[in-house]
Amino acid sequence: MKYLSIIKYILLIVSAIVVIAGAVTFVDGEENATLNLMLGWSFAMVILTIVLTIVMPLVAVFQNPKSAVRSLIGLGVIVVVFLVSYALATDDPITLASGNVIDNSFELKFSDTALYATYIAFAGVILSILYGELYKVFKK
Repeated sequence: MKYLSIIKYILLIVSAIVVIAGAVTFVDGEENATLNLMLGWSFAMVILTIVLTIVMPLVAVFQNPKSAVRSLIGLGVIVVVFLVSYALATDDPITLASGNVIDNSFELKFSDTALYATYIAFAGVILSILYGELYKVFKK
């Protein structure tokens, strides 16, 4: 993993060059090659992030199997949060003020699930902060 910092800086420099080139050559209302390059680069970075998010914990599990239990518990909690969020989500059509109706079932269910998962995660963060602070107070 000694090359990780070199790879990190290379990706950062390439990203900065692509963003600067896109900002310099941007013309409102026109499609240009630099904008397509920026979109392609960001898509590649998202795919790379997803792949590494899946692969790196697997590598860590094989290197230290005892720590895998904590990782699996964390993964289980995330799965439960998303299952609960999906169960709470609804796909009822939404009527906008303009009279338009949003009735795409997938989009409605997905956005509700994402919102509920965010709310649950935020509540978990607040509760963990409170627990940590109260634990410090009563520990003394």
